[in-house]
Amino acid sequence: MRPSSILRFGLSLVAALVLLTGLVTAAIYLTRPEASVVMDELDKPVMATQIEFLATAMQRTAARIATHPQTLECFATAAPAVCQAQAANLHALNQDATVLFVTAGQNQLLPGFLPGDTRQLIATAGRGGESASASFSLSISHPVVSAEGKRLGVVIVEQSMPQLQALFDTLPLPDAAAYAELQQKQGEGTASVLMRRGNQAIKSRNAPNWIALAGTPWTIAVWRYEKPVIERVAPYFLGWLLASLLIAVLVMAFTLTVRNRVGDSLRMLVRFTNDLRQQRLRADYPVSLEEFISPIETMLKIGKIMLGKQKEVTSQARLDHLSQVNNRRSFDEKQKELFASMKDGWSHSLLIMDIDNFKQVNDTFGHEAGDQLIIKFGEALKITLRNSDFIARLGGDEFCVLFPFTPLERAQELAERLRANMPESVELIKGVTQRLSWSGGLSEYSRDDKEENEALARADAALLEAKRSGRNVTRIRAAA
Repeated sequence: MRPSSILRFGLSLVAALVLLTGLVTAAIYLTRPEASVVMDELDKPVMATQIEFLATAMQRTAARIATHPQTLECFATAAPAVCQAQAANLHALNQDATVLFVTAGQNQLLPGFLPGDTRQLIATAGRGGESASASFSLSISHPVVSAEGKRLGVVIVEQSMPQLQALFDTLPLPDAAAYAELQQKQGEGTASVLMRRGNQAIKSRNAPNWIALAGTPWTIAVWRYEKPVIERVAPYFLGWLLASLLIAVLVMAFTLTVRNRVGDSLRMLVRFTNDLRQQRLRADYPVSLEEFISPIETMLKIGKIMLGKQKEVTSQARLDHLSQVNNRRSFDEKQKELFASMKDGWSHSLLIMDIDNFKQVNDTFGHEAGDQLIIKFGEALKITLRNSDFIARLGGDEFCVLFPFTPLERAQELAERLRANMPESVELIKGVTQRLSWSGGLSEYSRDDKEENEALARADAALLEAKRSGRNVTRIRAAA
């Protein structure tokens, strides 16, 4: 029997799944619901009914005002007191509406600001019965006629319609491929567009459906786009292509993963071995085979133990074995690092210290007491100083503190605080207590220094001066 391959099996599976996806896509297309549009919804949508209701209500209001006895008296007499009293009554009844009285001679009995649309309404109000104008406010006019049938003028009711945009947004468009406009008649067959929604490109392709809003100069125009067959089929065909591509990628990726998983696991073991040889380990070494998980986890635990011990040895090599602060080698590396940062504008300071009467302790109580004094002094420094300060023992009873990113004035404050917070005395050996004091020399690194040890030399000279002046003090020597 001819041996098969995982890759050939994967290709056969891809072909079968692509064919199955095509059949499912065709079935979905053939059974899809047909999009239908009920034209009655567009002939008289809810927003049109609401706007017409508002216009009818305003027309009734204008008619009642025009026939009110006090309105007729205002037009007949033009008396300001009568007109103002009627205006006050109307305002109390409806504070959202503006009411204007205009005589047949276009004189305003109730003076007020007249928008351009309202002026045009006044000019045309005498030509017929009721009329209206609008922008985002709706103005309704109604003639005022005396008992003898004589036209006295017109009453204009104007009310703002801030909800017009919200109403227009509720217009049910047939589908996403539609466009609608709220148009306003301007006279002589022209119209202006107040609002629009949808894809404006459809406007040039089809004729609109018109929805008139009775009692207003507004008209709604709706354009719909009918998709050709190729556009209706294209999304399903594109979906089939994308699904087929996704199937091919997933199946082939899975096939190649199955074929290569043994090799991947073995390469992960090789990587672990190389990392262990270079004294570094990753957080995890993922493998493809379950059989490799337990062995590599065991190897990883052993490797971490080995590296942990090695790092512990390295760390101990950087510490002073007696005082457990940094040794001279670590001090030199840190000093070199700080000196290199001087070019970026940083300020650093250092304090060099000698334990007072250290030689006397050694000579009187022995080296064990002297060693304890060094240990106690190192512990006091670590407790009192900041975490950012670098403490090192340079040799014998000589210690140094580096104050990174600290100017000389601030370092002087820290040195004085260190002296104030140090314990007054420490117990060295049983029955032997020693007063703890130190002499210090303080200086700073300077960008004018040629070498990093120049600041250390200035601090050492200041320390010598402190010793000569009686000890237990700090002397400062700034850079020239």
